[in-house]
Amino acid sequence: MNWFISRLIFVIVYLMYRSFRFRAVGLEKLKQATTGKTKGYLLGIFHQNLFAGIVAQTKINKYIVIVSKSKDATPVAYTCAKLGHLVVRGSSKRGGVDKGGKQAKDEMIEILKQGYPGAVTVDGPKGPAFVVKPGIIDMAKKVQVPIIPYVCIPLDYWSFNSWDKFRLPKPFSKVIVYYGSPIFVPADTKDENFEKFQNMLQTALIEGETLARNSFDNWTSLPKNRLSI
Repeated sequence: MNWFISRLIFVIVYLMYRSFRFRAVGLEKLKQATTGKTKGYLLGIFHQNLFAGIVAQTKINKYIVIVSKSKDATPVAYTCAKLGHLVVRGSSKRGGVDKGGKQAKDEMIEILKQGYPGAVTVDGPKGPAFVVKPGIIDMAKKVQVPIIPYVCIPLDYWSFNSWDKFRLPKPFSKVIVYYGSPIFVPADTKDENFEKFQNMLQTALIEGETLARNSFDNWTSLPKNRLSI
């Protein structure tokens, strides 16, 4: 039954993706982020915009993503893989017991070192909403790749009564794909100084939300290409 649900969800997601219309803002920020020694980078996105954020990269680039090991998340992992992304499985600690989250993070770091870009829900998987956790800062430090604040906002969407007010774009909606200025975390950054970069990313994502929403006013002048590096 699980395989049937996984395939059904993928088909629904793909058909929805094909109906969306995308425009990009901040493509020059991606070029800025990949002018160093590595072509890799980390997209940091709020969990609320996860659906639009995943489908916006379909047929554009292959990203490393972490998906929970729970059976309920299997359709999500299947869909991400079918959309062309690299999936590692791991869950957050529960009752102080690691559920594979550390292993998944370590696996993602090793793949990032190969030059692949990654994507992280910075306040996931359970919140608090819009508060950046230190995991993405630690990865950026260890791999020495920049973090790109990443905002995907649909013009028309359903909002769920979940901890993050999850957004599901309505079919045929316009979607703004916004890339913010890269954030670089020096290799000698101490763990106790992560909060500085968490706040930087959090502020950039909140400001990016406003900038992305305002960009709908300039829809016809924005590039259709969602990745140009």
